[in-house]
Amino acid sequence: MLATNILSWFRGTGIVMFVAGMAITINPEQVRASEEIIFKYGAATQSVSLTELQTFADTGEMSSSLDFLLKFSQQNPQLIRWILRQQFPADTKLIYDLLNTAPGEYVLTQTSNVVGSKSERANIQALRGALVASSSDDNVISLIELLENYPTKKVYVDGKILSKASRNLAKFIEESNKYIKIPLSFLVN
Repeated sequence: MLATNILSWFRGTGIVMFVAGMAITINPEQVRASEEIIFKYGAATQSVSLTELQTFADTGEMSSSLDFLLKFSQQNPQLIRWILRQQFPADTKLIYDLLNTAPGEYVLTQTSNVVGSKSERANIQALRGALVASSSDDNVISLIELLENYPTKKVYVDGKILSKASRNLAKFIEESNKYIKIPLSFLVN
């Protein structure tokens, strides 16, 4: 039984790696990582290079275009940096399998409303590929890594939806901290 499960896992992992390898070999133009992130916020757009975003995520240093974008959208830079760097555990095979189910397709569809290409063609496949690629090296995924692995030169991000999500996340963290501090205070005393 254990040998069968292990053999099955190797076959599944091999298929994922084979497909990724073939995609890179057959069509290297489409597999290139993103270079530019274009944030749409209503009618306004602001372009930020992936390098600028990576520098901000790594060091907190903001370029003038990123500074303008965060001020315009009234975002907390520390929260945005935390969101970009937040890592989530992700087994590559499990991610691949889950994203090829109906609920996984739904999640990809909803996510493609926030992150995608301009043409919106094949956004689901591009997101799936970026998520699998992001988890394949270290079994964790972060937003910055997802953007790095997105297979188009330009990635479009809907700032209004992302802004709403970040505000909701900030409120959730704030509310969670209220409840977490109470039990921890009993441990300290």
